[in-house]
Amino acid sequence: MDNLKKNLHFVVFGAGVLLGIIFVVVGFMYRSGVEQSLTDAEQKLNPKGPVDSQGTLEDATDRFKRFGKSLTDAESALKGGGQSFTSGFDKRDSGLEFYSEEANMGLKRLQERFDAMVKIPPMPDLVAGWQFQRPGADRDTFWSGQQNEMANPPKERIREMQMRLRVLRELATTCERLIAAGADGGYGVKLQNVKFDAYAPIASNEADSPWMGLPCQIFLECLPSFATLLTSELANPTALTMGKAADGGDGRIGFPVLLEMMQAEMTARPAAIRYDISNQDKAAVARKMNDKGAGIVLPPDPKDLDPNDGEGRKLVDAVDKNLNEDDRVVLPVAVALKVRAAAFNTNWKAVKAAEDSNQ
Repeated sequence: MDNLKKNLHFVVFGAGVLLGIIFVVVGFMYRSGVEQSLTDAEQKLNPKGPVDSQGTLEDATDRFKRFGKSLTDAESALKGGGQSFTSGFDKRDSGLEFYSEEANMGLKRLQERFDAMVKIPPMPDLVAGWQFQRPGADRDTFWSGQQNEMANPPKERIREMQMRLRVLRELATTCERLIAAGADGGYGVKLQNVKFDAYAPIASNEADSPWMGLPCQIFLECLPSFATLLTSELANPTALTMGKAADGGDGRIGFPVLLEMMQAEMTARPAAIRYDISNQDKAAVARKMNDKGAGIVLPPDPKDLDPNDGEGRKLVDAVDKNLNEDDRVVLPVAVALKVRAAAFNTNWKAVKAAEDSNQ
C-alpha cells in the first residue's frame, strides 16, 4: 500500500511536470504569434514614403512646370505659324453693307483671279492650235450662286460669308503661287465649285473638340501632281506659297487647314485620235513626220500620195503612231478636296494623364 502511494505521488508529479512543459510551450508560441502580429501591424502603420520636405516640394514644382509647358507647346503646335482663321474680320452692321463694301467686288475679283488660271491644254505638235472639245457645255453657276447668297444675308450669317471669302482668297493665292512656280505643267487650274457647310466643332461637342472648323468641298480640274502639291501646301504651308498675292494684295493667311480627303478621277478624253489629212495638207504633214524621223519619200506632187499604198500608207501609219503613242493628248483630271478651315478652340478641355509619383 505504501509502495502504491509512493508510485501515485510520482505519477502525479510527473503529470504535473508534463503539463507545465506543455503550458510553457503553448505560452511561448502564443507570445511569438502576438509579437509577429504586432510587428506586422507596426510595418503597416509605417508611411510608404518620407514626409514632404524641400526636395519633394521642388520635385512637385518641376512637375507643375512641365505640365504647363506641355500645354503651351501643344497650343502653339495646334495654332500653327499662321494667323487665326477667326480674327481680323471687318465689322458689318447689315447684309447690304457687307455686300456693297466687301462681297460684291470681292467675289468679282476672285472670279477674275480664278479665270486667269484656266489654260487651254496644249495639243500635240501635229495638231497645234486645235482645241479638244468635250461633249456638253460647262455650267458655270458657282460665282452667280455666291453672289445671290451674299447679296443681303441676315446679320447673323455675315461672319459665315466672310469666312467663305477668306477660304476662297487663301485657295486663290495658293494656286497662283504654285502656277508661278510651274507646278501646273502649263495646264492651269479650273475651279468648278466650292461647297461650304456650317462653322462648328469638329468633334461631337465644343468641350471635347480642340478645333472649330468650316467644312469645305473643293472641286477643280488640274494635273494630278498639282492636286497633290496643292493639298500639301494648304495643310502644311511653306515658303513656296506664303507671302504676298500675285496682284500685290494680301497673301496667304496661313490659318490651319485640316485635310479629310483628296480624290481624283479621269474626265472625258479621246480613246484614240483620228486625223484626216486633206490633199492640201499632205506635203506639210509629211515634212513634220520626216522631222520626227519617218523617212517618207515625197513624190513631185504630194497630192498623189495614196493613203492605202506605198509612201502614202507610210505617212498614215506615222501620223497614227505619233498621235496615239508618241505625242498623245494629255488632259487634266477632276479633283475633289474635303478640308476644314480651322481655328483652335480655346474652350477645349485638355486633360493630361497624371505622372507616377514614385518616378
